[in-house]
Order: sequence, then C-alpha cells, then structure tokens
Amino acid sequence: MVASLQININTIRIADIDTGSAVAIGNNYFFNWQTHSKTNNGFGRINGDRNSLSEAIARVDDPDFQDMLSNEWQGERDFLRLLELE
Repeated sequence: MVASLQININTIRIADIDTGSAVAIGNNYFFNWQTHSKTNNGFGRINGDRNSLSEAIARVDDPDFQDMLSNEWQGERDFLRLLELE
C-alpha cells in the first residue's frame, strides 16, 4: 500500500514531502537544521498526477555501507539489527 499526502492551503498545493521539507508561516528559526539523504532508483522517478505503473520489476543492488554512515540512522540498535539480517 502506497501512502499519499496532499495538503491544500487556499491556492498553495503541497504534493511532495521529502527529507528537507518544511512549510513555515510567520517568524520561524531553524537552528542546526540538517538533512541527509541517499536515493537508489531501479528505474527512475515518476512525477505528476494520475500516473499508472503496472507489472514493473525493479532491483537495486547496493552493496556499499554509505547508508550506515548517515546521521539519519537512529543509533547502535539499528546498526545491530542490520547486522542480524545478513
């Protein structure tokens, strides 16, 4: 099941929330805001409305450990869980 989020504020349409997204109204201060991301796509990206994709097969072989070096990891617990999967 793919979740979809769309926010409409009068004539402002927000259709994609990503790693570094923010909707800020008024006086806002983002101290030490950091974002890190890595994307692996098997066939690219689909953008727009009312798209359809059927019977697609994609595989990504990502043997590097770059993901583990990211600050997005929640700590040692997730690292140990990853090692258990191997």
